[in-house]
Amino acid sequence: MQPFTDIEVLDLTQSIAGPVCTSMLSSLGAHVVKVEPPNGDAFREQLEGSMFAFANQGEKESIAVDFKTDEGQEIAADLAERADVVVESFRPGVLEKFDLDYESVRETNEDVIYCSISGFGQGGPYRDWPAYDPVVQAVSGLMSTIGYPDRPPVRIGASTIDCGTGANAAFMVASALFQRGQTGEGEHIDIALFDVALSWTGYWITYYESTGKTPTRAGAGLHGFAPNDIYEGSDDEQFYVSAFSDALYERVCSALGREDLADDERFVTQDKRWENRHELDEILDDAFAEYEREEIVERLAEAGVPTGPVRTIDEVADDEHVHDRDMISETRNVELEDDSVTARLPLRTSDGPVADVSEPPELGEHAREVLAGLGYDETEIEAVLDSGAVNTPE
Repeated sequence: MQPFTDIEVLDLTQSIAGPVCTSMLSSLGAHVVKVEPPNGDAFREQLEGSMFAFANQGEKESIAVDFKTDEGQEIAADLAERADVVVESFRPGVLEKFDLDYESVRETNEDVIYCSISGFGQGGPYRDWPAYDPVVQAVSGLMSTIGYPDRPPVRIGASTIDCGTGANAAFMVASALFQRGQTGEGEHIDIALFDVALSWTGYWITYYESTGKTPTRAGAGLHGFAPNDIYEGSDDEQFYVSAFSDALYERVCSALGREDLADDERFVTQDKRWENRHELDEILDDAFAEYEREEIVERLAEAGVPTGPVRTIDEVADDEHVHDRDMISETRNVELEDDSVTARLPLRTSDGPVADVSEPPELGEHAREVLAGLGYDETEIEAVLDSGAVNTPE
């Protein structure tokens, strides 16, 4: 599945959200040129290169350009002029200084699809606030729902808002390309991490507006639902059970041979189960403790109860389901200069993953190829490299 083989993408992004967006487009066939600052994407070294390796999988060419030089601005402008899609993740207003904002690019590329990814969007009181994923989790209210009620809120332990923002951005770019095919018109797309996080709290906002109640943190569970938590088998191994309805609760009781609990007045409705959740959990703890984790998970799953073992990352990396789905692929950690693996992007058809994971580029690895593609001859390329406007690997 390669619908974007004729699409040129200029990637002016760093961190996670923007690179995930352009990696998705690359995986669908787009030709992506990643323009980095002279010292490279700020996330090249984070977690010993692991973040960069994941977020920049796919076929990307890297060129390191100094926007503070006239030559660097000219190169960036030339790349923007020929691009079908420009994706940028600067704070609003920054690219105006280099004539790389939407209005400037549109002067020479009228039908460009220009996607701006930022923390809080191109407008609003928080427009100029710098932000990373956990900051947005905090400001959006999402973080207030995570953790235990007697402890401070905690962040989600992965860049979920970044990845969700990248996916939303790629979807909007794909939609704009489809629209351009019908109308011939370009588009300026405004994608904010804050908007993504806020949309993910949508049912809590509805709950508050409808009831006047603010959701409380429920640890590994979820406010309002029980049983919905982590439990342990007789081998002290943990598993998760989510029984979000009366029917699912009855299945739990049946799998345990405790049909009496389904008729217990304390637990006959979801509201009552939530109100009496501590008593219910004590009963379930004792019932689950009669089985090893593998056995009880199998019994619950066969009964149609959403359940699964609580796995650590090393267990997931070796999990047979993960490998059967071909979700782990070889790549290279350019920071450690070593072969590695990463999780694929979740793009799949009935034929399998839409594209192989490719090695992320070295900083400035494709400088000569990119410049040649812009029409520079060898003498001009050497002159640009000598000027310092473009960096190449040492």
